[in-house]
Amino acid sequence: MGRTAKVYIYSVIAAGACVLAGALANWSSPDPLLWTIYLVLSVLASVVKLRLPGMEGTYSLGFLFLLYGVAHFSLPETLLAVGAGAVAGSLLNIKKRSSAVQVLFNTANLMISVGACFFLARVCLASGMTNYLPAVVALVACVHFLINTAVVSGVLSLLQGKRLRDIYGQWYMWSFPYYLIGVALVGLFPSPGRAMAVPGEAWLVLLPLVYLVHFFLGLLEWHAGSPAVEEESNSAMPRAARAFVMVVVAAGAILLGAAALGWQPRNPVRFISYLALGVGAATLKIRLPRMRGTLTPAFVLVLAAIADLSLAETSVICAVAGAVQILWRPAQRPMLAQVLFNSASLTLSAAFSYFVSRVALAPWLGHSVVGVLVVSTLVLYASHTVMVATVLALVDRKPLSGVWQLCYFWSLPYYLVGAAVAGTMTATGRTANWPLSLLVLPLMGLVYVSYSVHVRQAAGRLEPVAA
Repeated sequence: MGRTAKVYIYSVIAAGACVLAGALANWSSPDPLLWTIYLVLSVLASVVKLRLPGMEGTYSLGFLFLLYGVAHFSLPETLLAVGAGAVAGSLLNIKKRSSAVQVLFNTANLMISVGACFFLARVCLASGMTNYLPAVVALVACVHFLINTAVVSGVLSLLQGKRLRDIYGQWYMWSFPYYLIGVALVGLFPSPGRAMAVPGEAWLVLLPLVYLVHFFLGLLEWHAGSPAVEEESNSAMPRAARAFVMVVVAAGAILLGAAALGWQPRNPVRFISYLALGVGAATLKIRLPRMRGTLTPAFVLVLAAIADLSLAETSVICAVAGAVQILWRPAQRPMLAQVLFNSASLTLSAAFSYFVSRVALAPWLGHSVVGVLVVSTLVLYASHTVMVATVLALVDRKPLSGVWQLCYFWSLPYYLVGAAVAGTMTATGRTANWPLSLLVLPLMGLVYVSYSVHVRQAAGRLEPVAA
């Protein structure tokens, strides 16, 4: 072990010891029996491990109880339970016996992470989030995931002589989908001595997360079954494609004009915040294998806008975000028709989704967050992907069904998880103040990173096929 690695390891251990000592100085346990049960379950869960392909480390179920403790117990109670679980996980159900330094490092890593998460959670809870924990848990989970994986990746990088980026990326590649489901479970679980923290229908958010895991696992064996869409070119479009683009752009322009005439902003600060976040999200593009199009997290803000803002405000957000998606760092210089079409198609899709979920089906959906988000997501996804697939099929003179099927494979899991995030934002905004609903967005950022890593891996496996 090199000197740098030793300094790093002992520094982490010292920092973890300081956090634990400071917390124990204010030890308190309002319900010793409940805490004892929590301690035992935390230790048992830490022994249950997932062995991840291509990695030396394992992934323990103890993180579920770590998040639960941060949300529902005091800092000393959580640290002791998590520390005991870390020791048990380092000594039991292992292939190779851990040294004392390894046990101390693993425990200290969790002490540091829990301390940071606990401070963040209490700041959020003190701001009025006690009535709706999922958004707080989502933000806390991001902090824990980033700190914990960064500390572990750092020591592995020093010991193995590999780049930190490569090791850190492995954790995103394999562990994050499972981790995401755990975050949803803890956020939805009832508090001790309280009724269910959120309505029972909110548990439906687990379905898209389960599907995300299924999709990620499917990528391991995925190979192109559909012909690749040809690379973009600035050559003239066929007449049918030009006509379709003109119709969509004209309809989008009419919609934006009507929105401008009926503009009545309800909350200008909220609208500007959504618009700024939508523009920022539109710059985070994932280039899909064997396809021209890209995916961005901007649709999460679009879904939230459909549920919370007016039609005019939603239309403006979509028009701007759609244009930014095409103009920001394109692979090739885009044509004006591409910019206008992407902006108009997203605007029309959002307007159609708004009409169906907020007007046509309003008497049946009422104020149900899940109902509105399910309908708006399905309508937005179907209408937007069909329009995009149609113009691609016309440009490349290929069957619409084949082009749309390839688009469906890549984009549906991303949309479903984004819908769950938008639903959490909407429910939080209605329960607490709307700025606090933005706490869940960092979790979508991690989804974006994880998804992009998987897509790059799949694209790498496709290179020999496309040759």
